[in-house]
Amino acid sequence: MDRIDRVFGHLNAGIAFVAAVVLALFALSIAGDLAARRLGLGNLPWLYEVIEYSLFITVFLASPWVLREGAHVRVDLLLTALPRAAAVRLERAINLLGASVCGVLCYFGWQAGLAAFVDGSRQYKTLIISDWWLMSIFTVALLLIAIEFLLRIRRAGDALKAIDDPTEKTGF
Repeated sequence: MDRIDRVFGHLNAGIAFVAAVVLALFALSIAGDLAARRLGLGNLPWLYEVIEYSLFITVFLASPWVLREGAHVRVDLLLTALPRAAAVRLERAINLLGASVCGVLCYFGWQAGLAAFVDGSRQYKTLIISDWWLMSIFTVALLLIAIEFLLRIRRAGDALKAIDDPTEKTGF
């Protein structure tokens, strides 16, 4: 199980790295587009749609990494006030609830993606994107987040060590 956890962590880190590179490319491409307009060279009318879709993709697919790193908002007042054993049980219950919610959202994302594929629905803007493709990103991301929540159940005791000593790196 430790190996699966490590491999999943590397997968998430890889996705997060790609997301960071994409975000850096946003900044460069917006600056380049602005410079081209100011110099009278025209513009890239599709650029902002590409950024919009890429932002959707990177935010969703990088979410499991954010969850793993504990870089999300977390209110741990109750966890720090409870005895350690109770805090570990609560942490595990919270993670199970998170995995369950993500599992339900993943299921409905799958259903919506399948319906969009069957219907052939699309986003009509400058670029034409199939709705099922966007829903597949949502579905895969929620599946990855659910898996991370399940892995966090195993690491619940380590997470509380990090709360007790914020300087300790637990990989959580």
